[in-house]
Amino acid sequence: MIKIIDHLLVQEKLTLIRRDGIDGIHFRGGIIEIGRWLAYELSNTLEREYVTVQTPLGIAEGVRIKDKNDIVVVSVLRAAIPLVEGIMRVFRNAQYGVVGASRRDEAPFKVDIGYFKLPLLDDKIVVIADPMLATGNTMNAILDRIKEKGNPRRLVLLNVIASRKGIDQVQKEHPDVEICTCAVDEKLNPEGYIIPGLGDAGDKAFGKPGI
Repeated sequence: MIKIIDHLLVQEKLTLIRRDGIDGIHFRGGIIEIGRWLAYELSNTLEREYVTVQTPLGIAEGVRIKDKNDIVVVSVLRAAIPLVEGIMRVFRNAQYGVVGASRRDEAPFKVDIGYFKLPLLDDKIVVIADPMLATGNTMNAILDRIKEKGNPRRLVLLNVIASRKGIDQVQKEHPDVEICTCAVDEKLNPEGYIIPGLGDAGDKAFGKPGI
C-alpha cells in the first residue's frame, strides 16, 4: 500500500526544501515539519476505541488510541535524523532504533549495513524513517534485517520523496510494507539519485563529510 500526502501545507513545505541553495537550518526545519505531518498521517491509521470523559459540565464522548505505545521508530543514519525528530514529537512514547547503512554509488548500488541497534520488534508497529526512497536497495536490505530479528505487526516506511523504481523494488520484495510519502518522482540518474528530487538529504542537512 502506498499513500501520497497531498495536503497543501505539506506540498508547500516540500516545494521550499527542494530549492537549490537552501541552507542547512531551513532544510532541517522543513524536514522536521514534514516528519510531524507524516506522523499525523500515520496516527489516523492506528487502532482506536471510543471512551467517555467527565468534563466540568457533563459527560463527553471521545477516543483513545490503543496502540500508540507499540511504535518503534527506526532512524536510517544520517539523513533521517531531522525527519525522526519531527516524528518523535508526535509519538513521544515511541521506542527508538538506529540503522547505519551506506549505498555504493555505482550500479548495482550494493548496500552495507554497519550498525543495527533496535529494541524488540515482535508485534510492534515498526516505522522506518528515511527522507529519500531512491533505488530501494537500502530499504530492502534494512527490511530483510528487521524481519530476521523479529515479527512486527506492521512495517511502515515514511519518506519525504520516493522514486517510482524504489517503490516498485520495495513492493516486489516486501509487499506487506506500507509506504507513506509526500511525492513520487519518476526518474533516477546514473548515480541512483532521484530526479528532480532534492539532492543528497544528509549533505543538505549536515554538510558534506570531510573524511
